[in-house]
Amino acid sequence: MSKYRLKGASGPVINQSFGLSTKSLIGRADDCDLRIDGEGVAAHHAEIRENEDGSLILHNLDPAGGTQLNGEAVERAALASGDEIRIANCRWVLQAPGLRPEKVLTSEAVRPRRSYLPWLITAGLLAAAGLAWYRGLLPF
Repeated sequence: MSKYRLKGASGPVINQSFGLSTKSLIGRADDCDLRIDGEGVAAHHAEIRENEDGSLILHNLDPAGGTQLNGEAVERAALASGDEIRIANCRWVLQAPGLRPEKVLTSEAVRPRRSYLPWLITAGLLAAAGLAWYRGLLPF
């Protein structure tokens, strides 16, 4: 059993965590360990295998669809904690237990952004009311 996991970083897999086994198949087919329903994903798109020494290898199984590792298309590549894997509109970060890669998924990156729009609208309405009162357009 692998000590690594994939943490979803974008697309329909965002914030989901997937444990990896010694051979993890990624794709649309029902027999895939990590199943993705989406445009641009082949039935058997990619595979992650653990070597005897514990290292991981990413294999692209669909030459037409493409698999990216850290932003570059790959056919076969060694993986390390913090690497980013992208298939179609899904993106994952490879994590080892107890490690939080510095590349992606910091708490600031996954925290929802605060919207200031309601405060700006409220301030605009108050300014307009104050101006109307100052010019005598309001009866009070």
